[in-house]
Amino acid sequence: MKWNLKHGWFVLAMGMGLLTAQLFAADLADLVNRAEPDWWLTPRRMIQTNLREIDAGMDVKAYVASLKAAGANVVLFNVGGIVANYPTDLPYHYRNPFMKGDLTGEVVKRLHAEGIRVIARFDFSKVNERIAQEHPEWLTRDADGRSVPAYNGQVATCLNSWYQQEGMLKILGEAIDRYPIDGVFFNMIGYPRSDYSGRAIGICQCVNCRQRFHEIFGLDLPKSGQEKTPAAEKYQEFTRRTIREQFEKVNAFVKGKNPNLAICTYTESGVDVVRKESNSALDNWVYEESFRTRLARLKYPDKQQANAAVHFPHYPHRHASVSPDLTRKRLFGCMINGGWLDFYCIGRFNGQEDRLGLDQVEDVFRFHAAHERWLTNTVELADVGLAVESEGRGDEVRGLIGILSQAHVSYEFVSLAKNDLAKLPALIVPVSGPLPADVTRKLDDYVKGGGRLLLTGGPVTPELKCLGLRATGETRPAEQGIYIRIRHEDKARLKQPVLAKLDLVPLNGELWTATMAEGGEGWLRFIPPAMFGPPEKCYYTSVSDIPCLYARSLDRGAVAWIPWRVGAEFEAFGHAGYAALVMGVLDELLKLPRRVRVDGPALIEANHRADRAGKFEYVSLYNHSGQLDNVIGAPVPIRDVTVEIIPAAPVKQARLLKSGASLPLKPGAAGGVACTVPVLNAYDVVLFEY
Repeated sequence: MKWNLKHGWFVLAMGMGLLTAQLFAADLADLVNRAEPDWWLTPRRMIQTNLREIDAGMDVKAYVASLKAAGANVVLFNVGGIVANYPTDLPYHYRNPFMKGDLTGEVVKRLHAEGIRVIARFDFSKVNERIAQEHPEWLTRDADGRSVPAYNGQVATCLNSWYQQEGMLKILGEAIDRYPIDGVFFNMIGYPRSDYSGRAIGICQCVNCRQRFHEIFGLDLPKSGQEKTPAAEKYQEFTRRTIREQFEKVNAFVKGKNPNLAICTYTESGVDVVRKESNSALDNWVYEESFRTRLARLKYPDKQQANAAVHFPHYPHRHASVSPDLTRKRLFGCMINGGWLDFYCIGRFNGQEDRLGLDQVEDVFRFHAAHERWLTNTVELADVGLAVESEGRGDEVRGLIGILSQAHVSYEFVSLAKNDLAKLPALIVPVSGPLPADVTRKLDDYVKGGGRLLLTGGPVTPELKCLGLRATGETRPAEQGIYIRIRHEDKARLKQPVLAKLDLVPLNGELWTATMAEGGEGWLRFIPPAMFGPPEKCYYTSVSDIPCLYARSLDRGAVAWIPWRVGAEFEAFGHAGYAALVMGVLDELLKLPRRVRVDGPALIEANHRADRAGKFEYVSLYNHSGQLDNVIGAPVPIRDVTVEIIPAAPVKQARLLKSGASLPLKPGAAGGVACTVPVLNAYDVVLFEY
């Protein structure tokens, strides 16, 4: 039958009059879901319920109702792999012994009837013991050639075995052909090196791995990867290459079945949604989720990011929850930076034995659902670009993020190799090695065009012409007892209130030195190693003439160089002096034009974004005041937070999305507008409509 959506009811009623209206609505939803290309690029609200095999007899209607009530519009649901939650016809696909009927079929039908998409979860990393005994050639082998011991009745399989190379495609094909799913997800991909209890597995020594490694490199597979041999050096390349090839093959197979199926997993190749997890019991870094989502949007502009806020603290205690406010923080950080909202729990959402945190999940999900028109299809309005390459996880980057966030400076991640820098009012480049010639030329062009450039770290050479260095000097190594002197003239130039009570800050790393050409400025001074013991001898006798800050103004642009790792110093010690020096450079030496200012504590994390269609902009506010050490608790309300913007168009009204309250507008500086948030609880978004 050829479907016509407009007249679908008439056609269906004539041909299949016995179907109920409910089933027709579900079928219609299936067709609509499968017709939307690239649906995953729009940020979604996903709940992953990692069902146990004993959940097969659940009340599906109640399960679906709980997910709908929570605000989810995507559900990640166990379909196959370790356990088939449908009546599979494949002899090597272990059918759930607790299942009666077709669990997957009923769940997909009911979720689609509620307008909720379904991503089917598969785990091909293990098979049931019975299947393992029938197919020992599929199993991961240790250094002695033995299969990895079974874990709760499941035995590890190898990525290079027939099961993962071909069998998984047959299982995927069966499920895709049978059910109108919206995407697929793969767990435990690649080469796990330990089991759930942390016991080492090591490098698989099965015949398939040995043969494939030899075919690629002409070498014998290393036993441990710790050997000082060419083969050991090649092993990481082997894993990356074979995983990439595997998912390129999976992508071709899945997209050949249905190009509108989203592929989601933890790798980067052959996927549409790159998945990560925040899965620690305590907070690792206050800006972790914001960082991950921003980095993913930079690295994969044609993909989406889903970072799971994991309900449980670690594997051994999967039925307990982490702090409710930690979960909320994780979800908000992803949501406000353009990623998916993603929550993951073991078992049914409506069957959790530790329900602390579920209210916070529902709160953020429902907030996004209610305000989706404002929170999707937006772009960052950054005053500063922060250059981040590769994984960007160095202490210098983390410290600079902390400084900018706590000063409420709006920033975005940029790639020096890929991004157009001209649109950025200012650019910060953490330097960790010699700058390539093409990057140097690009930075020179940026400054000549009116850009404001801040470099931190080193080395920086005269090849960067905008800075005006005559020659590079020695690199001073990290030494105990060295400092940066903040002189009276430095304080007058940088104009930061904190500096009134600071005459020095400690230096714990390297210092790069140079000679400035005419027209350059040298600020701050290096204090050579001071005595630090005994107390009677704790003093220094000299301050050098070596600058610790270089600056130069051009006709249009300006450039400054802090020739030491100021971000790493702030990350390690949190000293206010480091932040004051960076902000003094941005505000006074580079004259950073700020399009947004937030008058409130450093505990507020702000994000400035705008509608792609030019109809509004907003400033999101998250209250981190509940953090005590690395435990996240309920935030303390913050009162009278003033938000001031230089809008892209005249503002007609301002209001809070969370509370719904209208905010009176008042004139701001430089033609801007300002408003005051009476009380900031956990979070809110100040919406400015044109």
